Amino acid sequence: MKTEKASYILIIVTTCGLMFQGCKKDKTPADLLPVTETLKIENADVQDAIADKNESEIDNTLDQIQFANYSNSSLKNSFFSGTRIVTIDHPDSTTFPKIITIVYNNFQDSTATERFVKNGEIDITVSAGDNKMLVTRAQVFRNFSVSTDSTTFTVKGTRSVERTSVSIRYNGLTSARVTASDHIIAYLNYAITKTGVSDTLKFTSAVTRIRDTYLHFNNVGGLTWQTIILKNVPAEDTITWYGNTTGLNEFTEVYTKQVSSSKPVTMIFYKGTPVLVSGTMIITTEAVTTSSYSIGFREDPDHLHMTLVTVRNNDTDQTRTFIRRLSRKFVKWWL
Repeated sequence: MKTEKASYILIIVTTCGLMFQGCKKDKTPADLLPVTETLKIENADVQDAIADKNESEIDNTLDQIQFANYSNSSLKNSFFSGTRIVTIDHPDSTTFPKIITIVYNNFQDSTATERFVKNGEIDITVSAGDNKMLVTRAQVFRNFSVSTDSTTFTVKGTRSVERTSVSIRYNGLTSARVTASDHIIAYLNYAITKTGVSDTLKFTSAVTRIRDTYLHFNNVGGLTWQTIILKNVPAEDTITWYGNTTGLNEFTEVYTKQVSSSKPVTMIFYKGTPVLVSGTMIITTEAVTTSSYSIGFREDPDHLHMTLVTVRNNDTDQTRTFIRRLSRKFVKWWL
């Protein structure tokens, strides 16, 4: 999951130099993954980074709205350009279901090094039982897109987040920590296009995931419990998850991504950028033959807003290490 400016590079002979600016030099050419396999993993990883960045922003917005008893905070548009309009049909803590609509108009979400411009609408239906902190959020993406310079990522589909547990621990009137566990099911379609280019890369994903979230809030309101206003501090948040994803990649191959509960993916935030710091993912692709890859994530001490990704073909032991970021380039595999 990373930041924001993706563009196409069409010259494969310079793939390592242009696309893998963070390639490690500890492997001989014979040890490296072939170009076609590398492009497949790189494109899948950039898709994941777009999804992770977008989901993190939406989830943090919804958590903050829920934590504030569904009142609309005037802080929502601070430090951003463009507009993001959030409407709530029942701005209270008791009436359900609620309809929350987020409309983006050239909303620029700048992170550590790059920009991330959103347009379109996301509709969320929030349902709850007796415990109003345990809610289910059904999200629908309508004409929603994310632009990174000349490249646009269009997202369509639905996503359901069921909160199965939640607890709040206060540090007096200074701050609070919210721990929550969610069950996520999503059916999404991605289309990646570049201005002036007719070809489009397409991905699909069906997600089943368990996510544990540790959110931190500072009191930016008054000095009593009656006037306390808590604002999320993403730099102190931690998210872990495990589960499965299936779909079609840009090769129209069936793929499966698996993250086990024993080695969950862990994400933190650095200056607004989601950064993967640990975890292992197994990717299996099914075409003429079946291929399996182990993907390892770890923190890059030299670039705190990036992740070192190590890919290993489990059949050939060939490997590749690269830096995870959205400024890596999508490459057309058929060139």
